[in-house]
Amino acid sequence: MNEETTANQQQLPLVVGVDIGGTQIRTAVLQGAKLRSRVSILTGADPTPDRIIPRIFGAVQQALNEAHVTIDQIAGIGVATPGPLDNRTGVIYSPPNLPGWTAVPLRDLFYNHFKIPIFIENDAHAAGLAEYMFGAGRGSRIMVYLTISTGIGGGVIINGKIFEGASGTGGELGHMSIDWQGGRCNCGNVGCLEYLASGTAIARYANEAIAAGHGAELLAFASTMLEHTATVPDLAALPVQDLNTRPLADFDDLMGEIEPLRVNARTVARAAEAGIPLARAIITKAAEALGVGLVNIIHIFNPEIIILGGGVTLVGPMLMEPALRVVQEHAMKAPLDAVRIVEAQLGTNVGLTGAGALIYYYTNNGSSILSGNGGRP
Repeated sequence: MNEETTANQQQLPLVVGVDIGGTQIRTAVLQGAKLRSRVSILTGADPTPDRIIPRIFGAVQQALNEAHVTIDQIAGIGVATPGPLDNRTGVIYSPPNLPGWTAVPLRDLFYNHFKIPIFIENDAHAAGLAEYMFGAGRGSRIMVYLTISTGIGGGVIINGKIFEGASGTGGELGHMSIDWQGGRCNCGNVGCLEYLASGTAIARYANEAIAAGHGAELLAFASTMLEHTATVPDLAALPVQDLNTRPLADFDDLMGEIEPLRVNARTVARAAEAGIPLARAIITKAAEALGVGLVNIIHIFNPEIIILGGGVTLVGPMLMEPALRVVQEHAMKAPLDAVRIVEAQLGTNVGLTGAGALIYYYTNNGSSILSGNGGRP
């Protein structure tokens, strides 16, 4: 981040960001991309609005307390949440990872509690805005942000404006069809990029191979990880013992057996790093699907820059090299020559930073930064 951008951020008002996820909810007091405080709570097993929203309000208050500020010193609250949603009305419509959230008037609920400006946005759009204002997208005119994690989301910014689409659902890049005869995605479409290249997809490929009897080496690697957890640097990569797949009468028979285990995408990544052929093949398969998605993005948007974020990108060259090979082989020359594909810069706080950035985006408080990035809407 250059000195001018840093100086501009110091002139920005304090804001609160709220990042709502399927497993975790985070709140923070921010000034630009700088976090003054940060609070995390678990979403919980039954995350209905009646249960969760009061806890979010409590987490916001805790973030204010830890930053030693009051709500009167805050310019607004930005909320990044899974869609579908209408950012104009602030209503959330049945996100897959938030059961019971049917037509929840989230903006009104927040406003009635805090009485300051509230803005609600798709989480991937918000993350894209963060990278545009404070990260790898600074100075760009046409930028696409793609987050590859449990699912795949996108944020498109053109001439300083988030591309929302006619109903607020523009930029759902994870749900472009890569294989029109492929398997059915959770969204109802078939052959989606998310279905083929996300962390969920990588885990599915691996567990299907294990169930079909083709994953003995991967299964042995996963079992060794469980036996030696102290040597595993990333505990999120540990597989789980899925006893629910066996009848109760069989539990005593599990002594000494490796199965049943369920691996996740991080397990597969660690196995691929260890040179296990099945794991490497799975990562390559997901990477090539990602490459096709990138080709489509290049052809549709002709962007200057595509920014890749999310946990799956941490796989590194094993993922990126096959993906970029597909891009080089299949993208048309003119838009390919115009684009850079880079890693995101803001790391795990991108969602919180983007949520806070919504205040600057919608109220002109961030015009000093946005004016250097193609203008404010």
